Amino acid sequence: MSPVLPDLQPVRVTEYGIADVQLTAQQERILRHLAQGRITITAGDSEGSWRIKASSYVGTIVTPGVRILITPKVATANLFYLLEAGGRSLELGPAAFDYEQTHDLVPAFATFYARHFETALSQGVPRAYREFQERLTGIRGRIDLAAQQRLAGLPVPAECRFDDYTADIPLNRILRAAAIRLLRLPGVTVTTRQALQRLAAQLGEASPATPADLRSRTVFTRLNEHCRPAGQLARMVLGDSSLLDAAGTTGAAVFLIDMNKAFEDFVASRLARYLHGQLHVRSQKPDHLDNDGHVRIKPDLTFDRHPGLPAYVADSKYKITNSGFGREADYYQILAYASALNLPEGMLIYCQHDGTAPPQQIHVRNLSTRLATWALRLDRTPGHLEQELQALAADIAQRASIGSHEASHAGWPSAPGP
Repeated sequence: MSPVLPDLQPVRVTEYGIADVQLTAQQERILRHLAQGRITITAGDSEGSWRIKASSYVGTIVTPGVRILITPKVATANLFYLLEAGGRSLELGPAAFDYEQTHDLVPAFATFYARHFETALSQGVPRAYREFQERLTGIRGRIDLAAQQRLAGLPVPAECRFDDYTADIPLNRILRAAAIRLLRLPGVTVTTRQALQRLAAQLGEASPATPADLRSRTVFTRLNEHCRPAGQLARMVLGDSSLLDAAGTTGAAVFLIDMNKAFEDFVASRLARYLHGQLHVRSQKPDHLDNDGHVRIKPDLTFDRHPGLPAYVADSKYKITNSGFGREADYYQILAYASALNLPEGMLIYCQHDGTAPPQQIHVRNLSTRLATWALRLDRTPGHLEQELQALAADIAQRASIGSHEASHAGWPSAPGP
């Protein structure tokens, strides 16, 4: 049976904000179990009073008797624009969902995913060739001789290996599993629920998704590129950092999206698009800080002019200070990345919601290393945001070119790969 959203008084808290709420001891325990550290819960001034402090996670937490709505600072249009990440924007229109009024991310995101899911299946169910091995009464494909010998020479059944053009592929398993997961959450509208059920049924040939499906990278080609947005959203639904189950807890559910991760993925995908043909953008590329490889590093963004030869490095951060300068720990981090990769400069890419903080740059004492900061404004329209991302890409390309020129004149050796 479809879960129904109970008539609960919502508790609204803004991202990185604080709200007070009355909870019983049982409600407080359930809330801690569901949140798993994604929000901070401390005792209030009176008995039964609790103070909730939100972090970078936004979404909805429903417990028996309480519904907590964590809203992002960014505007609704930009929120779903960030979640759309590397795919093409999908114009939903104001009637698609009433997130502005309810501030409940569950029905809004479910509608958002259903529209992308529908686009993914608009050209038919994605299929691919997959190798199977089965014991059959007749020969299909080729016989696995080693496996057949273990059958004591019996002619049937035959151990056959064959390729089949099937819909039971990781992409479809992930898309279907995400729809089923959203159907289990309370608050999804009837119209969206019907759409998700219909779309999931079209992928009935796909088996349940496995952890291996989520660990493996989906390869998109010109034949399935239209499925990329839905695939990315589906991984967000199924990923541990964005959605948790409330198994065994009656009347409880949680849907939380990590805005840090959403911002990182969005910046990486857009820079890869705008730097195509100039620099190869590598996201979360593993490397090491020391010569012996004991201390691992994983910069958010590495820009290679040639394979294995970094030309620039950057780290994306979701918060920014009013001055336009980053936090001390962030500078230490990007300095370590630039030093390990033997680069004269690195950049911190920050999200900025308001204020007039321009990009800043510092020069590290006793070193020639420069550390730049770029404040990416998220309080503007998606069109203005795209223009700013294009400007950021052009700036990175120029800085990488200058850095390569400096390195060649200084005779620096290239940074080794991982």
